[in-house]
Amino acid sequence: MITGLSRARVETILNQIHRLRVGVCGDFVLDGYWYADMTRAQLSRETPLYNRPVVAETYSPGGAANVAWNLADLGIGEVHAISVLGKDWRGSLLRDIFQHLGIRSDHLLERPGWKTPFYGKVILTGWDTRQEDARLDMINQHPLGAEDEDLLTSRLGQVVPGLDALIIADYIPNGVVTPRIRGVLLELAERYPQVTFLADSRERIAHFQSLVIKPNEIEAKQLFFPGQAPASIPLEALEQAALELNARTNKPVYITLGEKGCLLCEVPATVRLPAVKVPPPLDTVGAGDTFLACLGAGLAAGATSLEAGCLANLAAAITIQKIGMTGTASPDEILALFEKQV
Repeated sequence: MITGLSRARVETILNQIHRLRVGVCGDFVLDGYWYADMTRAQLSRETPLYNRPVVAETYSPGGAANVAWNLADLGIGEVHAISVLGKDWRGSLLRDIFQHLGIRSDHLLERPGWKTPFYGKVILTGWDTRQEDARLDMINQHPLGAEDEDLLTSRLGQVVPGLDALIIADYIPNGVVTPRIRGVLLELAERYPQVTFLADSRERIAHFQSLVIKPNEIEAKQLFFPGQAPASIPLEALEQAALELNARTNKPVYITLGEKGCLLCEVPATVRLPAVKVPPPLDTVGAGDTFLACLGAGLAAGATSLEAGCLANLAAAITIQKIGMTGTASPDEILALFEKQV
């Protein structure tokens, strides 16, 4: 038995997950992987540089889209994507991927003047080596417009009352979770307490303190001790600050610690959930999205705060074993890994 979780409870929670309706609001990104065979590289005639001969390409959901993908592979009954995409090839490709995955895009807006964010990952391969080159990002240089905010606000108002959970993935500086949209989300959370609201934000987690939040260690230290060097803040001080927030909001605080697992901060005490041990090689890309998706699903399915954290740890341990991809964790994989831990 993993501390706080039994096989019977894992099965019960996973069975409940199939009945859920979960929305994801945030920054939907298309990830692209371009594989360049450098054994075919040629020196350019115009510049003293070698080209990148791309011999294969793959595309997958990233950012908030990866959270939605993880929910779909968990077997959630209905997954709703709620965001704004551009009228471009990246947005069209994301929609096609969502259709294949069974993710609902009824509330996914497509607007002129907005770019679907893209992270292009160039993988250089040699005779028997492989290395990632600098990433190519396509981002929006201006905030979401007022008209687009109006439309997104309307869609949120339509879909949220019928959801069991809404996961907020606020990942990009000029993303869709603008101050106005953030205010709408907080208002909806107060108006519909039966809906589980869970937020993850790279730079603005402080604005979501009234919800269940999942910062990583650095983000949490910046939240509770602004202006201080994160390395100077002991873990015990972080735990105490998170417990004080939980006492005010009555919402659990989860702080992910990478290979050290995560902290569940909930009065009367903090519980340290160790990472599930799996053998190398490991790839941590996308593990946070998997943790977030499984955590939200578990809480909405009736799991206790502790059970949901343990389940999310299991799911993340599965993802990090999938090398070179932002993977997901299925119910069968979660059960199989749980059995290995007994």
